[in-house]
Amino acid sequence: MEHLFLPSTLVHDAYLALIVWSILFPQRRIWPPLRPGSWKYGVSWGLFFLAVGSDLVLMVQGWGSWLPLGPERYALGAPFIAVGAIFLLWGWRTLGTARTSGVAGAFVREGPYRLTRNPQYVGDIFLLLGLIIVSDSFEAGAGLALLILAFLLLPLAEEPWLEEAYGERYAAYKATTPRFL
Repeated sequence: MEHLFLPSTLVHDAYLALIVWSILFPQRRIWPPLRPGSWKYGVSWGLFFLAVGSDLVLMVQGWGSWLPLGPERYALGAPFIAVGAIFLLWGWRTLGTARTSGVAGAFVREGPYRLTRNPQYVGDIFLLLGLIIVSDSFEAGAGLALLILAFLLLPLAEEPWLEEAYGERYAAYKATTPRFL
């Protein structure tokens, strides 16, 4: 497990660096990539899937090895996973696969987007919190916590583009709908 922890952490750090770069330099942003097949699209999604994949492997390898939690961890984590999955899937269904992956498209304000500007990130955060609890693995929990940080930062990378692309419609939406909850 130790042999995967450092590379996994480096992948998470690279993904976070991509997001921070996009926040600090919106005119040279990498996320959102806007076009499938672009290098930005490949790098963004490649790092994300490497991070998630390494977390899944660490989760399986370290299952139940961190805190002295017994079966109650399933009862504690399952509601987070369920709420996260509902928000994530509802947002994905409302927005569609292309726009979910960072490709430009029409402005959406219905479904879960009435409640939060980022329902999929809300879902991801809840889901990951549940997985941290259920897996009870320090190594996986560390990576999942970095992904939670990424989901907290991603809207900061997206909002300048959304303001450019949708102007007053997005400004009005932003003024009336919370970023998260």
